[in-house]
Amino acid sequence: MGKENYKITGTVPRELMVDEIRKAARQFAMLYFHFCDVLQKLYGLEKTKEIVRQTVFELGADRSDQLREKAHKLGKETETVEDFMSVIDLPLCGWIPEWGADHCPYAETWRKYYDEYPWFRELAPYYCDVIDTTTIENFSRHLSHKLTQNVLIEGESCERNYFESEEVKKGNYTYGSKE
Repeated sequence: MGKENYKITGTVPRELMVDEIRKAARQFAMLYFHFCDVLQKLYGLEKTKEIVRQTVFELGADRSDQLREKAHKLGKETETVEDFMSVIDLPLCGWIPEWGADHCPYAETWRKYYDEYPWFRELAPYYCDVIDTTTIENFSRHLSHKLTQNVLIEGESCERNYFESEEVKKGNYTYGSKE
C-alpha cells in the first residue's frame, strides 16, 4: 500500500508534534556535525570549509529549485521573501521563538559541540549562511541575503537582511554556481 492510498487521521497534540520535529532536526544537526568532523580530521579546516560550502550550496540549489517548481505549480510568484515563505519546506512549528537561543533545534544541538570541538564554532553558522543565502538567491534569481545575527554566535534570535543583488541577477551566486 503506497502513501497515496494511506489516509492519515486523528490529531496530534502540539507538544508531541514539536518534540518529534525537533528530534528529527537533532538527527540532521548531528549528521552535519559528524560530516564536518570527519572531513576536518581528514583534510583540515580550510579544505573542509571548501567541501562543506560546495555541498551546502548544492543542497540549497536543489532545495530552492524544488521550491520554485512548487511555487510555479501553485501559480505563485518567486519574486519576494513572502513568495519564498509561502512554499517553505522547513517544519517551522518546531522552531519556537520564545525559547530564545534554543529556538532553532540545529543551534541547540550544535552549540553542545563547541567546548570539545572549538573549530566547529566556525562551521556551524557557516551552514546557516550558505543554505539561507543560496536558497533565496536561487529561488528569486534577484535577491540575496546577509545574516546580521545568529544564535550560534550570539544573541537570542537569528536576524537577516534581504536585498536586491546585481550579481544574483547575472546568475552569480554568493557561494557557488549552478552548472
